[in-house]
Amino acid sequence: MHTVYKALSPEDVDLIIAYCKDHTIRKGGLFEVYPDPEGLVTTVVVNSIQENEPLEKFLPLGAFFCNYFGPGIISLDEEDPHYDGMPSAKNHIKAIKQTIDTLISTTRRGAN
Repeated sequence: MHTVYKALSPEDVDLIIAYCKDHTIRKGGLFEVYPDPEGLVTTVVVNSIQENEPLEKFLPLGAFFCNYFGPGIISLDEEDPHYDGMPSAKNHIKAIKQTIDTLISTTRRGAN
């Protein structure tokens, strides 16, 4: 089920996308960034941290979507609360939410 997680200003979402582009796995970060052909929606894949592992060993933890529901909206795929999903999937969603919250605080104007 695709749900809204955060509503921010479009400028704040642009800062998050820019940060993720600057911290892709090819640049030593955790992210893969995939804009749609029209450039409106951006999918960000968050990879798990694997110490001293080659890039081929990075595993996707999950993804979030920027501007899918509209400008400034960050959304993600969550299991239906009445669905008895795997505990690891629930932990992945929790980790993606923490990553989004960290990105928001990291990219706020004036943040160091």
